[in-house]
Amino acid sequence: MAVLSQLEPAGVFRFFEEICSIPHGSGNVERISDYLKKFAKDRGLFCIQDELKNIIIKKNGSAGYEDKEPVIIQGHMDMVAVKKPDSDIDMKKDGLRLAVDGDFLFAEGTSLGGDDGIAVAYALALLDNDSLEHPPLEVIITVDEETGMDGAIGIDLDCIKGRRMLNLDSEEEGIFLVSCAGGSKVSLGMDVCREEEETSACRYTILVDGLIGGHSGTEINKGRMNSNLLMARILDELKKLFGDLCLVTMEGGLADNAIPRRTEAVIELPSVEAVDLEKYFAVISKELHVELDSREPKMMLSLEKCLSKTNLSLKVVRLFKILFLLKPKICIPVLRKIILLLIPKISCLPFRRKKQDVLSAICLPYPME
Repeated sequence: MAVLSQLEPAGVFRFFEEICSIPHGSGNVERISDYLKKFAKDRGLFCIQDELKNIIIKKNGSAGYEDKEPVIIQGHMDMVAVKKPDSDIDMKKDGLRLAVDGDFLFAEGTSLGGDDGIAVAYALALLDNDSLEHPPLEVIITVDEETGMDGAIGIDLDCIKGRRMLNLDSEEEGIFLVSCAGGSKVSLGMDVCREEEETSACRYTILVDGLIGGHSGTEINKGRMNSNLLMARILDELKKLFGDLCLVTMEGGLADNAIPRRTEAVIELPSVEAVDLEKYFAVISKELHVELDSREPKMMLSLEKCLSKTNLSLKVVRLFKILFLLKPKICIPVLRKIILLLIPKISCLPFRRKKQDVLSAICLPYPME
């Protein structure tokens, strides 16, 4: 049974549920575009699908309205496809898991894509209903709106005759928007000074997580923290205390227009300084929680020491030796698979040996000394 079958208007939510079953994040719109094209073809409607995968669908006016001025219905098919860190959904391949709680419709563990899937659903419901009285309809559904209006910029509208348009991409019912602030995308490149890894240095992972996040267009004025900016603030404070601190990696944020909720950084510093790192990080963490608790009640700040490459390798080898002694029949197939994955790289190894010889070697029961 469909999750949204009890919701009204039934036609709108039927199409919305179908849309949600198709992955349609920005840049991943081919399947949803083909779905819209098939929708029009199945109903004998005029349809154009351009190279960008934009869709234009036209429907003649109902009886008595054939000669009226067309009305344009416009929305976009892509969504901001983000998920919680513990979600097992692949946003590029899987549909959404819809759920209803009272008056609230949401997707479990991911963004819902109501922006702008509900517009597409309304448009399809209008096109599908032959009992409505309406002027000619010209439905324009663009791609990649969320990442820069790419579809709207590249679409050819020569076939559009209407001069009145309803843009179904808003926030609140009963409010009409006549303009917007726009946006910009900035790509920053900068020179960095790279250093050789210190074998005696200690590495730590710093994690900023649990922030509320939200849409950078409609919720940017609510005082919510940006995890990237918060991480930069933490690193700046630590750099003042530990002059030899180095940044190894830093990664945060999932989409251009989603306020970053989670950022992770790996830092490195001399082992003699690392003794005091946890103490000072605890002080910084406490100060930030006191300052931001009312704005970010679920904020999590953590510091964890990384295993060195040598220690990690030794632990893996020791674990494999133990397993090999206890369960050789289990370990051998695993070892074979690992080596088979490495076969394509054998030519890069500092010795010459035929791949057949290597395959023969790993097909033995197990080495005996």
